[in-house]
Amino acid sequence: MIKIAFDVSPLQAGHQTRGVGFYIQNLLQQLKKDSRVKVVEFDNLSQVKRADLVHYPFFDFFKASLPLYKKYPTVLTIHDVTPLLFPQRYPAGVRGLINLLRQKLALTNIDMVITDSESSRSDIIKILGIKEDIVQSIYLAAGSDFQILRDAKFLKKIKTKYSLPDRFVVYTGNVNWNKNILNLAKGCLESDLDLVIIGKSFTQKYNLDHPELRSFARFIEEYADNPRIHLLGFVETTDLVGIINLANVGLLPSFYEGFGLPILEFQACGLPVVTANTASMPEIAGQAAMLVDPYQPLEITQAINDVMQNNDLRKELVELGLKNIQRFSWSQCADQTIQVYKKIINGNTSYPFFV
Repeated sequence: MIKIAFDVSPLQAGHQTRGVGFYIQNLLQQLKKDSRVKVVEFDNLSQVKRADLVHYPFFDFFKASLPLYKKYPTVLTIHDVTPLLFPQRYPAGVRGLINLLRQKLALTNIDMVITDSESSRSDIIKILGIKEDIVQSIYLAAGSDFQILRDAKFLKKIKTKYSLPDRFVVYTGNVNWNKNILNLAKGCLESDLDLVIIGKSFTQKYNLDHPELRSFARFIEEYADNPRIHLLGFVETTDLVGIINLANVGLLPSFYEGFGLPILEFQACGLPVVTANTASMPEIAGQAAMLVDPYQPLEITQAINDVMQNNDLRKELVELGLKNIQRFSWSQCADQTIQVYKKIINGNTSYPFFV
């Protein structure tokens, strides 16, 4: 049995309700079921008295989150490199750039990097200059709660509770620039459907002068008072699944995603998906989505209209989506992660870390 020390500090640092938190919670749940490993959680490495391996499930480019010197063999999950691909949209500042240099130095002590998709893997290798055989992609999955609901009484209750329109597009996510909120809203409003937006970050208070939030500030200015846009904020999973089941289209036209989890959540609920033709989204959606140029709002509009006006297309997307999600599971994610652990423990990794 391999003893794994697993860093849970991101759950105390604001990531609990975001993708990182979802990844940590679901992966841990599966790892703890597996007799091949024993998991010890920590939020400070000094708490760990003995371990065969340490797993850091999140990498912050601009904060000193990774030890410079490793005490144990180490696995690191880098979900994506969005801030490094779009530095003009995610300015690091002087302190951030200093921390980035420090973090890159800390990377030289890592035995293996796990990431969420082949698209993200390619970007990590290219942007960070890490050797190909040190980076492995392991897919995430939708939660088991996401499924087609047949309970008409429950769905009616959800519709009433959130004052949902009869026909609508649903988006789940945050306010970051890469989410393409402005074009998402513009493209949807040109169709004949309302837009329902779900995400804790949409109802939080921010300094809207911050460079990363300029597009969100424009969104608030242009669309916050539009009666066809419904900002719901954070929604518990049970209700979220109900809302997705009531929607007509699931929309994720991001400029960039390391994985794009909402695609699978929409598909698991029997919802046709419109997503971007960039980064990981075609990889994750498979053949089960309408792919659009995220920089062209009219393409978003056209794709939504096509899905709504063509019943055969809609039915095909739903059926393909339900098949597509079979490629992903948390048990598979955990199994492949354990294989990485075993590979490191057995000394089957190659050095140096960087090309």
